[in-house]
Amino acid sequence: MKFSTRVPGTLEDNALARAVAARRAAGKTIYDLTLANPTQAGLDYPTKAIAAALAEGAAAAYTPEPRGLLSAREAIADYYPGRGPDAVNPENLHLTASTSEAYSFLFKLLGEPGAEILAPRPSYPLIEHLAALDGWKARHYPLVWETSSWRLDFDALAAAITPATRAIAVIHPHNPTGWMVRNTRNGELPCEPVPHNPTGWMVRNTDAHFLLETCEKHKIALIADEVFLDYAVAENKTFAQSFAAHKVSALTFTLGGLSKSCGLPQLKLAWIHTGGPAKLVEATQVRLDFIADAYLSASTPVQAALPKLFRCGKKIRVQIQKRIAKNYAALAGLDWPEGFAVMPQAAGWSALLKRPAAPDEEKLALKLLDRSGVLAHPGYYFDFPESDWHVISLLPEPKEFRAGVKGLHEWLPKLV
Repeated sequence: MKFSTRVPGTLEDNALARAVAARRAAGKTIYDLTLANPTQAGLDYPTKAIAAALAEGAAAAYTPEPRGLLSAREAIADYYPGRGPDAVNPENLHLTASTSEAYSFLFKLLGEPGAEILAPRPSYPLIEHLAALDGWKARHYPLVWETSSWRLDFDALAAAITPATRAIAVIHPHNPTGWMVRNTRNGELPCEPVPHNPTGWMVRNTDAHFLLETCEKHKIALIADEVFLDYAVAENKTFAQSFAAHKVSALTFTLGGLSKSCGLPQLKLAWIHTGGPAKLVEATQVRLDFIADAYLSASTPVQAALPKLFRCGKKIRVQIQKRIAKNYAALAGLDWPEGFAVMPQAAGWSALLKRPAAPDEEKLALKLLDRSGVLAHPGYYFDFPESDWHVISLLPEPKEFRAGVKGLHEWLPKLV
């Protein structure tokens, strides 16, 4: 049997995954510092309220709408005030089962097989697989580490554009670095707005201005993946602005979903907001209607329950925000040896530990698991170009997290 080349030819678990499975089968303790599922993080979920909302939604009649139920889209629009000066129009929203499906819709919309999307590196390894499954190719532009923060390399991104490029993906905030699209200078209020965008957000020589100007110039789309937008630290709140809540000069798709914003990945609901010049948005949306109508994948009970689920999600989100802050303080508060440093946390659910370079990061992760029971992602998993990073999830229960970090602190310096 011959299978599609859109699926990798080899799908075996890597050595680290096999070692984790063997350790679990043997009943040995694992301190999991890779946890990304909030439903497994020991949070206090308002289960009765969620169940009641879903039970009520389950009684809703099935009324298929390509963009999703208007009541659900209005609830999403109500999520955006404070993210920018503009109200979000529910008519500019399309609901999907996940942001992964949202990417698939956009690949179908924007290009033929062989088209390219530019995605950041390092990053969570997902866009490459999603692109391949739709016959696209993912090329990369670098995020660059400088002293104490990450930045967008304007020149490298511009150089990566080819005639096949149809979209630029920006993860805002970025996973796992926490980098955020800069829309002001030096953390101050915006100044010198671009003439055709008088809101003051798209300021010259900022990331937002560059991304939109580049997409406009090359007639390509910007895909702003904002699933972590609720998790910026206090000093970065200035940058926690949404592309959906601002006037934009290029065709821009803003992605969000319940998985991160409400800590409800099991309810499978996400959305695409389409922004840009009015005529282009209109032509885009009728085509998205066609694609969405072919799938109709968003669950009616979840859509109908969405206003109440957002209220439940706010309680969950506050817990996650407190958990992240508490665990980061525990990690950063340790006295790390020379050559090790916990990076300032900007946004998201992860922390970065910089350490001496390892000649084989997978072997390092395997030794760490064997000696201490600590499972932590080495940087290669996220395509860091250097071999001197570890990515630490800040989601685990504090007791579990402290035990894992204690083992990491004790053993990692011995193993590098």
